[in-house]
Amino acid sequence: MKKERFLAKTFAGVENLLLEELIRLGATDCQILNRAVQFEGDFSLLYTTNYYCRTALRILWQVDEFTFTSNKQFYENIFQFPAEQYLSKDSTLAISATLHETIFNTPLFASILAKDAICDRFRLHFGERPNVDKENPDVQFHLHIHNDKATLFLDSSGESLHKRGYKVSSHPAPINEVLAAAMIQLSQWKADCDFIDFVCGSGTLLIEAAMFALNIPAGFYREKFGFFNWKNFDRDLWKHTINRAEIKEDVNIDFYGSDISPRYLGMARTNIEKARLSDFIKLRKQDLRTTFPQKKPSLIMLNPPYGERLDMDDICVLYKDIGDTLKNKYTDCKAFIISSDKEAIKNIGLRTSLKYTLFNGALECKFLCYDLYLGKKKQVIF
Repeated sequence: MKKERFLAKTFAGVENLLLEELIRLGATDCQILNRAVQFEGDFSLLYTTNYYCRTALRILWQVDEFTFTSNKQFYENIFQFPAEQYLSKDSTLAISATLHETIFNTPLFASILAKDAICDRFRLHFGERPNVDKENPDVQFHLHIHNDKATLFLDSSGESLHKRGYKVSSHPAPINEVLAAAMIQLSQWKADCDFIDFVCGSGTLLIEAAMFALNIPAGFYREKFGFFNWKNFDRDLWKHTINRAEIKEDVNIDFYGSDISPRYLGMARTNIEKARLSDFIKLRKQDLRTTFPQKKPSLIMLNPPYGERLDMDDICVLYKDIGDTLKNKYTDCKAFIISSDKEAIKNIGLRTSLKYTLFNGALECKFLCYDLYLGKKKQVIF
């Protein structure tokens, strides 16, 4: 197969994890960029990365690249692009653009000019043109313009890949699914001990951990991807891609989630049922201070409330309770906590062994590791 060039987008701080995933999936000639990884592979890799990659938000396929020095030259290059290979006159399309040091003043002008060129080509060849649908297009184009070079991509993912397809109910301060998967990978957990989240909210960390342990592909629950709408969609290749999945029937560990809120537990239960993981994830209404591990060692991973997102009377008390509980109940375990509230984090009162900077949406967060031990320090092995 011909070698193609792709771009996988992700969050800041997750690029190296994404690179590792892409290489495992068969990507070559990889290059880390800002919140993205450029890579190459045959066309089948487009389907594979959309379905299996846990830390990608979007997979773009590079379909054209050209230089220009004027609006007219830019228009003519887009006009020459054979867009009819990917969409029909009855399809809908949308075009977005990002600019850096270019002749265009706004991304909107560049995207409108590109849209006009594609539609004019359709009028010339077919007498009709596709319509624009900015909200839910059949085919989404992305233009990256830097100086006098334009790169045209087709968005193969459609909706962001963090929308796995299992989430029915959402916590008011949710953790992004891609970020949750990245946290699990950063922890270096090998699915060889129990996984605990005692402030589980709507259950995202638990579900992503169970998917990882059972080898359930990231896109397993999704009903569609952007490339489903392309004229060159290869249904047989897609079936071959998803049939390669080696999902485990069982694992010899358990997943425990608890929360003080019946409402949030109801959300978690609904999402876990949608993901068909109720046999693996055990939920309980419980004050975090009364929780304890069923087996040691266990991995604890928490996304407690942040002051920016939830109005809490004294968030510092909550974080102190978390720290005291970990210290007193979870010795010989390892805990990871993500939070954007730097003042609240201080109230954990435990020494960190690892620190990462991650982003939950627009919020800059610290992802902290705590090795929990009693008395003289000893290594906690996973």
